[in-house]
Amino acid sequence: MINIPLYDKPLYEGCEKSYLQYSERPASPELDGITRPAMIVLPGGGYEFLSDREAYPIADHFSAHGFVSFILRYAIKPYCGEINPLLDAASAIVYLRAHAAEYGIDPHKIAVIGFSAGGHLAGYISTRYNDERVLQKLGIEKDAARPDAAILCYPVVTAVRATHRLSFINLYGRSDDVFTQDELERVSLELQVTDRTPPAFIWTTADDGCVPSQNSLLYANALNEHGVPYELHVFPSGVHGLAMADRNTAPANNSAYVSPYTARWAEMAARWLDATFYG
Repeated sequence: MINIPLYDKPLYEGCEKSYLQYSERPASPELDGITRPAMIVLPGGGYEFLSDREAYPIADHFSAHGFVSFILRYAIKPYCGEINPLLDAASAIVYLRAHAAEYGIDPHKIAVIGFSAGGHLAGYISTRYNDERVLQKLGIEKDAARPDAAILCYPVVTAVRATHRLSFINLYGRSDDVFTQDELERVSLELQVTDRTPPAFIWTTADDGCVPSQNSLLYANALNEHGVPYELHVFPSGVHGLAMADRNTAPANNSAYVSPYTARWAEMAARWLDATFYG
């Protein structure tokens, strides 16, 4: 895979560790003239690590469905500083729009997909793409970093209730879990949704013991209140971190991570994106 740096100068401590990954295919007279949508994959890991189970197989899946897929290696502990993963996601979208012709992508059809904490980042860039700190630090215009669609997979959404506290401890770089109310609300996605938030496909499992399914419900309800299109699936059962929910992403062949019933999400999400982008 080709690593694409996000920054040509230091923007924050550790920013050189953030980059896009792209699997280049050979030139083809038959395929090169086709403009495709882009997918940016945001793996999970609680802002502490980035799960490869939620990276390469996901990119492969959407590539097979006609997307030009990229994996974003975004800032994690100890380099998060709350805003830095958001800067990385914004930079990735801005980069792809600026280089759309080079990669054969439609600059108006850029989607993000995130898992767990990566789902939080997918929602974060969907709701805070015009954060003044992002606009100023990157020197971009409003809406330049707005994704056109988002897929949130068992996402961390809220910091104020039913939360996955460790994700926010890592995001803020705290040694404890003491936050101000403003800090909690700033990163609680359900409180940041507007009528300009991009449409979303959301899925989770009802008995997720790590990130409660209420997180997904809160985001879906916020989208509903603002008239933003969405599709929500709460599957009956499944451990946190299912990824594709098949044998290809089950750690150490652990059967708890294999659920053919839940694995339908991937095909559903691809069909939803097709309908969202092409009607």
